[in-house]
Amino acid sequence: MPYLIDGNNLIGAYPFLEQGTLQSREFIIRRLLNFHRLTGKRIILVFDGAPHASSHRWEISPRNFTILFPSFGESADDVIKRNLRPGVVLVSSDRELVEEARKRKLRRIGVRDFARILEKFQRQHREKPEWKPTPQEIEAWLKIFGEKS
Repeated sequence: MPYLIDGNNLIGAYPFLEQGTLQSREFIIRRLLNFHRLTGKRIILVFDGAPHASSHRWEISPRNFTILFPSFGESADDVIKRNLRPGVVLVSSDRELVEEARKRKLRRIGVRDFARILEKFQRQHREKPEWKPTPQEIEAWLKIFGEKS
């Protein structure tokens, strides 16, 4: 059951995020990548507008994790409607999209509810990464503090 996610709509569920910024998109992508990695759920994430120049690093994404942007002259809603098909769960609070999914008898989750699911999931599966300094960091610290014998 793939999740078809209205990315900009999901950004709006987080009051501390700002629409249209690379940082907001990256926050959402990181949350969803973690969710995807631990659940194996297929994610189709759609953002409005064009990709930011530095978002090329997200092009190399895991299997079953897709980020889509509208082509010139179309909207993210057009892309989402084109991807609404049986078995898809729509994640959006956009009235028009929710109504379209309802007509097609597809499951729908509002963005605030989905954000709560993501945050609960994040808390339950929080991993504390082991920090290991890079050789460059070690060299920089040795320059600052000097080598001790």
